[in-house]
Amino acid sequence: MPGEANKRRGTRPERDAPLRLGELLLLAFLWMIFGFMLWYYLAVFHGAPARFAADAILGQLLGSDFSRIVPEPDQRFLFQVETAIRFTFRDGSTEALGFIVNPLIFGYGLPLLFGLVMGSDARARRKLGIMLLGYGVITLVQIWGVVFQSLKMLAFDFGEQTRSVILAHGISETLVAVGYQLGTLILPALAPIIVWVLTNRRLVEQFVGWSPGRTAGRD
Repeated sequence: MPGEANKRRGTRPERDAPLRLGELLLLAFLWMIFGFMLWYYLAVFHGAPARFAADAILGQLLGSDFSRIVPEPDQRFLFQVETAIRFTFRDGSTEALGFIVNPLIFGYGLPLLFGLVMGSDARARRKLGIMLLGYGVITLVQIWGVVFQSLKMLAFDFGEQTRSVILAHGISETLVAVGYQLGTLILPALAPIIVWVLTNRRLVEQFVGWSPGRTAGRD
């Protein structure tokens, strides 16, 4: 039965063959589409920890000038930031200022990480662990983004009435601007990639053709 033995030997390498970069990207893309749907429709639930934490942080920073963060009544995945700052609107009315913050613009890395994790060849338990770690990291990014976008809007978007409140609490406008840029442009995009690379070192070394052992052997 040498033919059957050869067939068995011929099928084993295919089953144990390492994952190719093209395969990973295709699988990650397909899983990411599914992940985006889950992420959007479950945003009320997975965004709740960021809302509670941002509420507590803004309360500490702004004291009695801050009221609370609640879900926006019509689109509950949005955050409605309510302050106690008396603001005079263009129609002449004066009321406590409130505005909307979209936390999803800081958390889109979650479905991206979901696609990369599900497209990899790791075991189910390891995938779950990476996703939990990634959710924690991306939640921190969301908290950062919501806090600094709120401060940025108060410092720069509503004029002197709210800018003076920010300055009165000793909050630097430069710090607000830098924090807002980091939270909007850099952290949301980098966080999922960093988590995936650090938790999939073997795959990364396989794709780039490098490992510390080879380098040490050459030295």
